[in-house]
Amino acid sequence: MTGGKSTGNRTCAVVVKCYAWDAFVERQLARVQAGAGDLDVYLSVDDTSGKVKLPPWNNILRTNQSEILQLGLANRYEKGSLLWWNPDYTHYQVFETIPDYENYMFMEYDVYIRGGAALLMEKIRKAGAENVVQVRQNMKEWMWTSLHKDIYPETICRGSLNCITVHSRRSLQFLFEKRREMSKRDDIPFWPLSETFIPTELYLGGFQCTPLSDFGDISHYSWFPPVLEDDLDFGPCDELTFFHPVLDQARYVQSLLAHTHFVKDYFVPHSPLRRELGRFPGVVSTSDLISAAWTRGLARIRERFGGI
Repeated sequence: MTGGKSTGNRTCAVVVKCYAWDAFVERQLARVQAGAGDLDVYLSVDDTSGKVKLPPWNNILRTNQSEILQLGLANRYEKGSLLWWNPDYTHYQVFETIPDYENYMFMEYDVYIRGGAALLMEKIRKAGAENVVQVRQNMKEWMWTSLHKDIYPETICRGSLNCITVHSRRSLQFLFEKRREMSKRDDIPFWPLSETFIPTELYLGGFQCTPLSDFGDISHYSWFPPVLEDDLDFGPCDELTFFHPVLDQARYVQSLLAHTHFVKDYFVPHSPLRRELGRFPGVVSTSDLISAAWTRGLARIRERFGGI
């Protein structure tokens, strides 16, 4: 791993977030660096489960749950873990550590921006956009909307896909203060997840959220299906395309097994799932398919009845 030196350009800090380190994450970080121009690229790593071993690099921002809570943020979440439910918590520690940038671009390790972060930031500055997130349009169909009704009624509730977010210093400071204010309350039955908190609080605060789609192609920017890194074109490009989740083979297969929507697709020979798995002969056994189908079936039942 090379680079990581600050350039003195305080236009934007590009922060790649990861929770482990391996060859795939290293490739992803190198791809971000290659498209970042003279913007400063940082790696934010979560050490909650133990200190992640990393190669020498200058711009590493380490965090863990204990340090996050010392910022005055509530130890509350409804599913997964603290930083899985509240990934914006990490943003505030980054802001406390490197507070002097005009803008902050956060991206998960499994994001790829074809065209590069520098081009995205150039377009954002030309547009005068203060916040860039991909805000959802189908809030009535989104499973999380009704669960937030006590703190965010349907008329104001917003949702977003936050794999890539860009905020001005002013906006990030505002969100940090709102999370800390919320953390002092004891009357919130359902703790707002990041994808609701960020767009809704920005809306209530009078901030504009410009959709990521204003700057490039988002046809491959979603939670599912995944994109295999081997299928991507990493050549030069003067247009922006956003990909998420981009995964190596092992993660790609795991994602297909965990998130394929219909149980029948695990068993129908020519289903999209079986066609994709056919690219990797011998990787998945029949017992793997049965186990994955059973787990996915139970998850769909919980979702159907409003569970999380």
